[in-house]
Amino acid sequence: MKKGDIIFSVISMGLSLWLILESQKFAYFSKFGIGPGFFPFWLGIIVAAFSLFKFILSLREKYDEDDCKPRLPGWRALGRLGLIMLIMAGFALVMSSLGFIATVFLFVFAILFVLEGDRLLKSIFYGVMFSAAVFLIFRYWMEVDLPTGLLGI
Repeated sequence: MKKGDIIFSVISMGLSLWLILESQKFAYFSKFGIGPGFFPFWLGIIVAAFSLFKFILSLREKYDEDDCKPRLPGWRALGRLGLIMLIMAGFALVMSSLGFIATVFLFVFAILFVLEGDRLLKSIFYGVMFSAAVFLIFRYWMEVDLPTGLLGI
């Protein structure tokens, strides 16, 4: 995939250059130590170095017949991906009205039952367990207030 690697490395180098230039708008040092411009600057340097390394490797790489084969998934896989994106958009839209627990349950249930074709009881079980686990982690361990819906859940 020589052509794709070259394109990706050039885009990454451009983004790293942008990151380096934008980091110059922030102070490199502050009176307490490193400033807000320190990490973006060095992140840009590191990404640029890796991108340059990948670019050089891609130019030295020999062209292979496998590079001519299409690498995109089939229409069925793209349809599943689109359906997952729709379910995720629905997840974001109904979060405030249904609440966190019910929305996570419906999301996990929809993925398992509709897309994976799992049994109904198995999908319900995993939906309940996953939503409960995520709720307990966020609410009690991380102490984050989660959205409650119209039912107070």
